[in-house]
Amino acid sequence: MNMSGCKIMVTGASGVVAFPVAAELAKHNEVHAVARWSDPEQKRRMEAAGARAVTFDLADPDLSPLPKSVDVVINYAVLPPKFGNMAYDVNTGATGRLARRYRDCAAFVHGSTGSLYEYQGERALREDDPYGLHSGGENYAASKIGAEYLLRHLSEDYQLPVTIVRIFSFYGPRGGGVTQRVDLVAQGKPVSVYPGVKNWHTPLYEDDYVEKTIACAGIARVGCEIINVGGSELVTTQEYCLMAGEILGKEPIFVENGTSWPIRADVSKMERLLGPGKVSVREGVRRVLEAADQRLGNAHHVLGASDE
Repeated sequence: MNMSGCKIMVTGASGVVAFPVAAELAKHNEVHAVARWSDPEQKRRMEAAGARAVTFDLADPDLSPLPKSVDVVINYAVLPPKFGNMAYDVNTGATGRLARRYRDCAAFVHGSTGSLYEYQGERALREDDPYGLHSGGENYAASKIGAEYLLRHLSEDYQLPVTIVRIFSFYGPRGGGVTQRVDLVAQGKPVSVYPGVKNWHTPLYEDDYVEKTIACAGIARVGCEIINVGGSELVTTQEYCLMAGEILGKEPIFVENGTSWPIRADVSKMERLLGPGKVSVREGVRRVLEAADQRLGNAHHVLGASDE
């Protein structure tokens, strides 16, 4: 699918993942970037990137403030586990409302999560693995499972081409799990890890997840194309924190008290359909550290002169 000259709606556009996706698409498309936009500076930046920033809360069932029709929907709006039962209003309910409103669009890309798989120990999770409720985020996982079931039915009923993106460890200068832990290393604070097992992950840096998200519109199909999207490089939490420590000249501190088990993706399907990730974990960690001043509000550089 040629993603140029299209009318595209991106939800959750103020978030870590959707903001750079919307900004990239706005270079060659008419983009409606939907979010609550609680931070006026974020909204200003989105508009400066060329998108139309639409202020809207997807918990609201009245979708009339949104565009009447679009060519592509990228639904990355999400309420995380801390919102409890409220997550169902957005993660499940709004997904169905959007699919119904935009049933005639050419592609509906939905951001799901790797947290909806049943725990399989240390092995990589495959698209055909069973659903489960991730420890520490049960309501969140259940709301995302519900959204997937709903989309499968609506895709068939409306003949709506859908791609469901199961997200694994997206990160970048704006945030993400890897970024949060790297920041802890920079601040000399302990990093929590899950005890007793290798904390394997498949992190995917911003440049790559923007590219993969946009490409996912081109593989949408009726009945839903479900795809794990994560990094091609397998690494543990300890390993990427040690990478950060080497760059910073600091020794990471680890505490084995994590309550949510680590997950990693089998990305063979992604690599076959969309290609592998390009940015190495070490390079991604370096870029995250280079942007730490702006993210953390530090008055000094976290990188030494030899690393800049």
